[in-house]
Amino acid sequence: MASAIISHPGAETTGGLALDTPSLARARELFGQVINGPGMRPSTSSSIADRIEQVVCNGPDLLRPITEGVLSREFKVGRRIVRQTSRILQLRGILEPRRGGNGLGGLWVVTPTLDQALSAVGEELDLCGPADTVEEAGKWLAPAVAGRDDALGQMLRSLLKQNLRASAGVQSASAISLRADSLAGWLAARLLDEITLSRASEVALGSLASISADYGVSLEIAVEAVRILTDAQQVEVRRGRSGGVFSTAPQTGRALHIANAYLATNGVSASACREVLDNINTGMIELARERCSADGLVRIQRSFHLMQHAANGTELGKAWYGFIRDIADMADNPLLHFVARALASSILMRRTRSAELPDEAARELLAASRQILDHIGNAPAAPIISAQSRCQKALENYW
Repeated sequence: MASAIISHPGAETTGGLALDTPSLARARELFGQVINGPGMRPSTSSSIADRIEQVVCNGPDLLRPITEGVLSREFKVGRRIVRQTSRILQLRGILEPRRGGNGLGGLWVVTPTLDQALSAVGEELDLCGPADTVEEAGKWLAPAVAGRDDALGQMLRSLLKQNLRASAGVQSASAISLRADSLAGWLAARLLDEITLSRASEVALGSLASISADYGVSLEIAVEAVRILTDAQQVEVRRGRSGGVFSTAPQTGRALHIANAYLATNGVSASACREVLDNINTGMIELARERCSADGLVRIQRSFHLMQHAANGTELGKAWYGFIRDIADMADNPLLHFVARALASSILMRRTRSAELPDEAARELLAASRQILDHIGNAPAAPIISAQSRCQKALENYW
């Protein structure tokens, strides 16, 4: 399935990809926090890609393709940034290039197939750990998707049925396309091979200049390849005398983007995502209670402390996402955590209606979170389903 693209329906006027509002900007900020974690600063090309992904998620009636000229003109950037943005969007599974005259050539929106979504998860999510990881996730996922015949139900049932494993050497269609059609994509693949073949916990790939020299490409191509891998959370660039390009711990950035595109372009509503997310968050809270460790509890308490001392309701709401992430880390079920992030990011990109979280909603969020914290800390068992639901209801009219 392929379509063309229009401006975001939530924008105040009808023309232009680059139109923005405070609520749309907040949605992208929270989306990035869920997908990338706190503190990550996206590059210019990744920021533009986020804005286009937002358009795609919210614009089912798409009218025209994107060309490099459109990107350059609307976002006021040069050819190098445009090219990086294009490659990132292709790697995310959102757009694909097509040739053609009469206005048909350019980047077209695509709907990822179920197989492509599963392949991306299999590449990035290692379920080779405890044998009961999938079975444990199924306890909370299966009831949530029972009788659900939409794309969300199909994806989650397939994840539970498959024996997912890290699939070294297995590539999704979008990754193969990048290798064939782009020198930067080819270099990104070579750098990934270098990381995969090394047994070191961290691989130093060298400076941008040395990567350029080692692989016989221009510095511009080396920068583009590294930007692609940075967006996919495979490498990071460090500044300073001992800086350079380094591999990162295994992440699920690209799989989350593809899952988001799969849900949005298949018409899965934010409310459907919310229903399933409620079950998952409840499950992760219970698992965190069962696996509570001193260090993990300290991290969760620290996150709650940040909420308590936030300057305003909006800052408290932003800190809540770190609180939930720390709970998920202690729950220690990578499949549940991945699906929770996929659903939360999809909800945020499409449901966010306000740039700010009112103080009344923030107070309710804090009170419900305190109940969750007490439950995890082995206080007498609390009505945790109710507490988790209170958190979601406090957010739903705003974020």
